[in-house]
Amino acid sequence: MNAEPDALAVVNQLRDLAADPMNRRAIVQDQGCLPGLILFLDHPNPQVVYSALLAIRYLAECRANREKLRAELGMMLSLQNVMQKVGGVCVRRRC
Repeated sequence: MNAEPDALAVVNQLRDLAADPMNRRAIVQDQGCLPGLILFLDHPNPQVVYSALLAIRYLAECRANREKLRAELGMMLSLQNVMQKVGGVCVRRRC
């Protein structure tokens, strides 16, 4: 059984929920949503990573969430890893 479509479906659902400003504070306050999004940043499927990044961006649009996002365990390291991967792709492709 392939877990990849499940991961994409879950992260897309979180992204869609985060797109609604009324949901953003509740998502960040939930015990499992933010750690789950951070785990998706390290997923091998670029579509999963992209959806997780969009969800995090939406969550960060709520000013009250920013400090919690910044302080969440693994957030900054995972974002740095994504930036390095994207930077490596651009260097190889001569972006």
